[in-house]
Amino acid sequence: MSNTSPENTESKRISSLPNVGKMVNMWKRFFDDWAHREFEKQGYPYFRMSYMPFIMNISNSGSTNNEIAQRAKVTKQAMSKVVKELAALGLIRVEKHPTDARATMIYLSESGEKFVVQSRSCVYGLQHQYEEILGAEALNQMLESMHKIVQHHEAITQNKTLKL
Repeated sequence: MSNTSPENTESKRISSLPNVGKMVNMWKRFFDDWAHREFEKQGYPYFRMSYMPFIMNISNSGSTNNEIAQRAKVTKQAMSKVVKELAALGLIRVEKHPTDARATMIYLSESGEKFVVQSRSCVYGLQHQYEEILGAEALNQMLESMHKIVQHHEAITQNKTLKL
């Protein structure tokens, strides 16, 4: 005797769908592996993906530790550690803040600027590959959907309700 109750049918339908957690995990792993290979090709074999939120959030006119930490959504302590590492790699330079003795200004070095330009170009190339696979409309829909999910999680983090 088979169980074809509506609850059992719905449960089977849900279990046959791709698992979001698994898909995100796999995509991140594949993306990180791809990025590391691209960094090596560009001459940055030492660059870690964990540096990306930091280096990509340094404004052209320079940024403070606090500004980058806020944009990258990390603690100031984590920011300080990565600043030391990026400075040691020669990708950023750190100077005293012109008006606030408690703060420092962080700027991309010439090497850091070159890295940012190259990495953006690589990501645009990957996005173009995704567009070839999915088509422009499906890619845009996927990106819009991902943006909504990010907004949802940001709202949860900030303890706010988001109207979708």
